[in-house]
Amino acid sequence: MLPRRSLVSSTIRIANTASPVRRAAAEFVRGTTFGWGRRELATWLVCHYAPCLVSDAAAGSGASHGCAANLSRASALLDDDRIERLILDARSSVLCLLSDLAWPSHAAASARSALDAGTVLETRDRDGAVRWAPVGRKRMRLEERVGSLFIADALQHPRDYRGVSLCRLCGELGFGAAAAHEPSCERAQQRVA
Repeated sequence: MLPRRSLVSSTIRIANTASPVRRAAAEFVRGTTFGWGRRELATWLVCHYAPCLVSDAAAGSGASHGCAANLSRASALLDDDRIERLILDARSSVLCLLSDLAWPSHAAASARSALDAGTVLETRDRDGAVRWAPVGRKRMRLEERVGSLFIADALQHPRDYRGVSLCRLCGELGFGAAAAHEPSCERAQQRVA
């Protein structure tokens, strides 16, 4: 088994101007770098993922903010090894998605798939501007949940995804022109020294 982090990190080092959707998606990537178990996944689902979902009224009757509770009940039936495999498979799928989002044609195909599946929805803000939002639906796989966050953010900020970088040492993501890794990464500093 992978070593576990004690809790989901509450200090997100992505730029403060990043949307909650991007912060939640990046927290999944960062957190799963060192291994998550049942508790870390449940914390992420409730504290990071669920607040990003579009309201039930905007998405129709298929959206579910109670999905975390449903997942908790379902995950009680899974052993720790299966939970770990679920998380690792989702992480792998999401990292592939991130590389696809760098290419406009691949990003468009991913967006079309998410829109057709109803995991991302076009909404309008108070000023009437188009916004893209993730939708939680029953029976979504974990990679679809995390992917819907990244796809919604990529639809909103497509240029940022042309320069996504991942620090393989700490799991930190960089976006767009500011994709350079933060100099405060202790793991990167230890590697250089």
